[in-house]
Amino acid sequence: MLLQSVPPPEKRLQLTDTFIFLCHKDLSCFNTCCRNKHLPLTPYDVLRLKMGLNISSDEFLTQYTVYRLDPDSGFPVVSLSMGDAPTKPCPFVSRDGCTVYDHRPAACRLYPLGRASGKSSEKAEWEGFFFMLSAPGCLGKREMREWKIVEWLEDQGTLPYIKKNDRMLEVVFHPRRDRKKPLDERQLQKVMVSCYNLDVFRQFVFETKFLDVYAVDEETISRISDDDQVLLDLGLAYLKKSLF
Repeated sequence: MLLQSVPPPEKRLQLTDTFIFLCHKDLSCFNTCCRNKHLPLTPYDVLRLKMGLNISSDEFLTQYTVYRLDPDSGFPVVSLSMGDAPTKPCPFVSRDGCTVYDHRPAACRLYPLGRASGKSSEKAEWEGFFFMLSAPGCLGKREMREWKIVEWLEDQGTLPYIKKNDRMLEVVFHPRRDRKKPLDERQLQKVMVSCYNLDVFRQFVFETKFLDVYAVDEETISRISDDDQVLLDLGLAYLKKSLF
Protein backbone atom coordinates (compact mmCIF):
# COMPACT_ATOMS: atom_id res chain seq x y z
CA MET A 1 0.00 0.00 0.00
CA LEU A 2 1.33 3.44 -0.92
CA LEU A 3 0.91 6.49 1.28
CA GLN A 4 -1.28 9.22 -0.15
CA SER A 5 1.29 11.75 1.05
CA VAL A 6 4.69 11.35 2.66
CA PRO A 7 4.92 12.90 6.14
CA PRO A 8 7.04 16.09 6.19
CA PRO A 9 10.60 15.79 7.53
CA GLU A 10 9.71 17.25 10.92
CA LYS A 11 7.17 14.44 11.47
CA ARG A 12 9.56 11.62 10.62
CA LEU A 13 10.95 9.46 13.41
CA GLN A 14 14.09 7.36 13.40
CA LEU A 15 15.00 4.32 15.50
CA THR A 16 16.43 6.31 18.42
CA ASP A 17 13.52 8.78 18.62
CA THR A 18 10.98 8.37 21.41
CA PHE A 19 7.20 8.45 21.81
CA ILE A 20 4.63 7.97 24.59
CA PHE A 21 2.18 5.07 24.44
CA LEU A 22 0.70 2.19 26.41
CA CYS A 23 -2.43 0.17 25.62
CA HIS A 24 -4.24 -1.94 28.22
CA LYS A 25 -7.71 -3.24 29.11
CA ASP A 26 -8.42 -0.49 31.64
CA LEU A 27 -8.58 2.16 28.94
CA SER A 28 -12.12 3.05 27.86
CA CYS A 29 -10.97 3.04 24.22
CA PHE A 30 -9.61 -0.52 24.44
CA ASN A 31 -10.33 -2.40 21.17
CA THR A 32 -11.99 0.60 19.50
CA CYS A 33 -8.96 0.93 17.20
CA CYS A 34 -9.80 -2.56 15.90
CA ARG A 35 -12.97 -1.42 14.13
CA ASN A 36 -13.89 0.00 10.75
CA LYS A 37 -10.36 -0.09 9.38
CA HIS A 38 -8.94 -0.50 5.91
CA LEU A 39 -6.15 -2.91 6.86
CA PRO A 40 -4.01 -4.09 3.93
CA LEU A 41 -2.26 -7.39 4.55
CA THR A 42 1.22 -8.11 3.27
CA PRO A 43 2.14 -11.61 2.08
CA TYR A 44 3.92 -12.21 5.39
CA ASP A 45 0.82 -11.06 7.30
CA VAL A 46 -1.28 -13.62 5.43
CA LEU A 47 1.31 -16.33 6.04
CA ARG A 48 1.36 -15.70 9.79
CA LEU A 49 -2.40 -15.37 10.17
CA LYS A 50 -3.21 -18.57 8.32
CA MET A 51 -0.57 -20.36 10.40
CA GLY A 52 -2.09 -18.99 13.59
CA LEU A 53 -5.57 -20.07 12.54
CA ASN A 54 -4.27 -23.44 11.28
CA ILE A 55 -6.11 -23.15 7.97
CA SER A 56 -4.97 -23.15 4.35
CA SER A 57 -4.06 -20.00 2.45
CA ASP A 58 -7.09 -20.51 0.22
CA GLU A 59 -9.43 -20.77 3.21
CA PHE A 60 -7.97 -17.66 4.80
CA LEU A 61 -8.18 -15.57 1.64
CA THR A 62 -11.77 -16.68 1.00
CA GLN A 63 -13.07 -16.19 4.53
CA TYR A 64 -11.19 -13.17 5.80
CA THR A 65 -10.04 -10.92 2.97
CA VAL A 66 -11.17 -8.59 0.20
CA TYR A 67 -9.21 -7.83 -2.95
CA ARG A 68 -8.62 -4.75 -5.07
CA LEU A 69 -5.91 -3.26 -7.28
CA ASP A 70 -3.77 -0.43 -5.98
CA PRO A 71 -4.25 2.44 -8.47
CA ASP A 72 -0.70 3.70 -7.95
CA SER A 73 1.35 0.50 -8.05
CA GLY A 74 -1.01 -1.66 -10.13
CA PHE A 75 -0.38 -4.53 -7.70
CA PRO A 76 -3.13 -6.46 -5.92
CA VAL A 77 -4.01 -5.29 -2.43
CA VAL A 78 -5.35 -7.93 -0.06
CA SER A 79 -7.15 -6.37 2.91
CA LEU A 80 -8.73 -7.81 6.03
CA SER A 81 -12.51 -8.06 5.72
CA MET A 82 -14.18 -6.34 8.65
CA GLY A 83 -17.31 -7.71 10.34
CA ASP A 84 -20.91 -6.99 9.33
CA ALA A 85 -21.91 -5.28 12.60
CA PRO A 86 -22.46 -1.49 12.45
CA THR A 87 -19.06 -0.89 14.09
CA LYS A 88 -17.37 -3.18 11.51
CA PRO A 89 -15.08 -4.95 14.01
CA CYS A 90 -12.00 -6.89 13.07
CA PRO A 91 -12.98 -10.57 12.81
CA PHE A 92 -10.27 -11.47 15.30
CA VAL A 93 -11.05 -8.99 18.09
CA SER A 94 -12.89 -10.03 21.24
CA ARG A 95 -13.87 -8.18 24.40
CA ASP A 96 -10.59 -9.31 25.94
CA GLY A 97 -8.47 -8.26 22.98
CA CYS A 98 -6.93 -9.82 19.89
CA THR A 99 -7.53 -13.55 19.49
CA VAL A 100 -4.62 -13.91 17.04
CA TYR A 101 -2.25 -11.65 18.97
CA ASP A 102 0.90 -13.74 18.41
CA HIS A 103 0.25 -13.69 14.64
CA ARG A 104 -1.25 -10.19 14.27
CA PRO A 105 -0.34 -8.15 11.16
CA ALA A 106 2.53 -5.69 10.93
CA ALA A 107 0.24 -2.65 10.98
CA CYS A 108 -1.22 -3.77 14.32
CA ARG A 109 2.25 -4.35 15.74
CA LEU A 110 3.42 -0.91 14.65
CA TYR A 111 0.44 1.01 16.06
CA PRO A 112 0.48 3.87 17.08
CA LEU A 113 3.23 4.22 14.49
CA GLY A 114 3.19 4.07 10.74
CA ARG A 115 6.20 3.27 8.58
CA ALA A 116 7.30 4.46 5.15
CA SER A 117 10.04 2.71 3.21
CA GLY A 118 12.04 3.54 0.12
CA LYS A 119 15.41 3.21 -1.56
CA SER A 120 17.80 6.00 -2.50
CA SER A 121 19.97 5.84 -5.59
CA GLU A 122 23.09 5.83 -3.41
CA LYS A 123 22.20 2.80 -1.26
CA ALA A 124 21.27 -0.76 -2.11
CA GLU A 125 19.26 -1.38 1.07
CA TRP A 126 15.72 -0.20 1.72
CA GLU A 127 15.50 2.61 4.22
CA GLY A 128 12.50 3.43 6.36
CA PHE A 129 11.26 6.05 8.74
CA PHE A 130 8.39 6.09 11.19
CA PHE A 131 5.67 8.57 12.09
CA MET A 132 2.85 8.87 14.60
CA LEU A 133 -0.57 7.94 13.25
CA SER A 134 -3.47 10.31 13.74
CA ALA A 135 -5.65 8.70 16.41
CA PRO A 136 -7.43 11.48 18.34
CA GLY A 137 -9.50 9.06 20.45
CA CYS A 138 -6.56 6.93 21.56
CA LEU A 139 -6.07 7.23 25.32
CA GLY A 140 -2.93 5.10 25.14
CA LYS A 141 -1.06 8.17 23.90
CA ARG A 142 -1.71 9.81 27.27
CA GLU A 143 -0.15 6.99 29.27
CA MET A 144 3.28 7.95 30.56
CA ARG A 145 5.25 5.09 29.09
CA GLU A 146 8.12 6.24 26.92
CA TRP A 147 9.57 4.05 24.18
CA LYS A 148 12.39 4.38 21.74
CA ILE A 149 11.23 3.31 18.29
CA VAL A 150 13.72 0.43 18.26
CA GLU A 151 12.48 -0.74 21.67
CA TRP A 152 8.90 -0.77 20.46
CA LEU A 153 9.77 -2.74 17.32
CA GLU A 154 11.57 -5.37 19.36
CA ASP A 155 8.86 -5.53 22.04
CA GLN A 156 6.11 -6.01 19.44
CA GLY A 157 8.01 -8.55 17.32
CA THR A 158 7.87 -6.28 14.28
CA LEU A 159 11.38 -6.63 12.87
CA PRO A 160 10.81 -9.95 10.97
CA TYR A 161 7.73 -8.37 9.38
CA ILE A 162 9.67 -5.33 8.22
CA LYS A 163 12.37 -7.52 6.69
CA LYS A 164 9.86 -9.64 4.76
CA ASN A 165 7.73 -6.65 3.73
CA ASP A 166 10.71 -4.80 2.29
CA ARG A 167 11.44 -7.82 0.13
CA MET A 168 7.97 -7.45 -1.35
CA LEU A 169 8.76 -3.80 -2.12
CA GLU A 170 11.72 -5.01 -4.17
CA VAL A 171 9.16 -6.63 -6.46
CA VAL A 172 6.66 -3.75 -6.53
CA PHE A 173 9.39 -1.20 -7.30
CA HIS A 174 11.57 -3.40 -9.49
CA PRO A 175 13.80 -1.15 -11.65
CA ARG A 176 12.85 -3.01 -14.84
CA ARG A 177 9.13 -2.55 -14.30
CA ASP A 178 7.23 -0.06 -16.45
CA ARG A 179 5.12 1.79 -13.84
CA LYS A 180 2.87 3.20 -16.58
CA LYS A 181 1.84 -0.29 -17.68
CA PRO A 182 -0.55 -2.19 -15.37
CA LEU A 183 0.01 -5.85 -14.64
CA ASP A 184 -1.92 -8.16 -16.95
CA GLU A 185 -4.13 -11.00 -15.70
CA ARG A 186 -1.35 -13.57 -15.96
CA GLN A 187 1.03 -11.39 -13.93
CA LEU A 188 -1.63 -10.67 -11.31
CA GLN A 189 -2.24 -14.39 -10.93
CA LYS A 190 1.48 -14.98 -10.41
CA VAL A 191 1.56 -12.37 -7.65
CA MET A 192 -1.50 -13.74 -5.88
CA VAL A 193 -0.35 -17.36 -5.99
CA SER A 194 3.35 -16.97 -5.20
CA CYS A 195 2.87 -14.33 -2.48
CA TYR A 196 -0.51 -14.88 -0.89
CA ASN A 197 -1.79 -18.37 -1.72
CA LEU A 198 1.30 -20.29 -0.68
CA ASP A 199 -0.39 -23.68 -0.47
CA VAL A 200 -1.33 -23.42 -4.15
CA PHE A 201 2.17 -22.13 -4.94
CA ARG A 202 3.69 -25.17 -3.23
CA GLN A 203 1.61 -27.45 -5.46
CA PHE A 204 2.74 -25.48 -8.51
CA VAL A 205 6.39 -25.79 -7.47
CA PHE A 206 6.30 -29.56 -6.90
CA GLU A 207 3.80 -30.62 -9.57
CA THR A 208 5.30 -28.78 -12.55
CA LYS A 209 8.81 -28.39 -13.98
CA PHE A 210 9.38 -25.33 -11.76
CA LEU A 211 12.29 -26.82 -9.79
CA ASP A 212 14.16 -27.70 -12.98
CA VAL A 213 13.42 -24.47 -14.83
CA TYR A 214 14.55 -22.28 -11.93
CA ALA A 215 17.36 -24.58 -10.76
CA VAL A 216 16.30 -24.60 -7.11
CA ASP A 217 19.01 -26.01 -4.84
CA GLU A 218 18.47 -29.19 -2.83
CA GLU A 219 18.46 -27.47 0.58
CA THR A 220 15.69 -25.10 -0.47
CA ILE A 221 13.69 -27.97 -1.97
CA SER A 222 13.86 -29.89 1.30
CA ARG A 223 12.75 -26.85 3.32
CA ILE A 224 9.87 -25.55 1.18
CA SER A 225 7.92 -28.76 1.61
CA ASP A 226 6.88 -27.66 5.11
CA ASP A 227 8.35 -24.18 5.73
CA ASP A 228 6.08 -21.40 4.46
CA GLN A 229 8.60 -18.68 5.23
CA VAL A 230 11.20 -20.23 2.94
CA LEU A 231 8.47 -20.83 0.37
CA LEU A 232 7.54 -17.13 0.47
CA ASP A 233 11.18 -16.19 -0.11
CA LEU A 234 11.17 -18.49 -3.14
CA GLY A 235 7.93 -16.94 -4.36
CA LEU A 236 9.36 -13.42 -4.17
CA ALA A 237 12.54 -14.48 -5.97
CA TYR A 238 10.40 -16.16 -8.62
CA LEU A 239 8.40 -12.97 -9.17
CA LYS A 240 11.53 -10.85 -9.60
CA LYS A 241 12.72 -13.23 -12.32
CA SER A 242 9.44 -13.94 -14.08
CA LEU A 243 7.51 -10.66 -14.03
CA PHE A 244 10.04 -8.33 -15.60
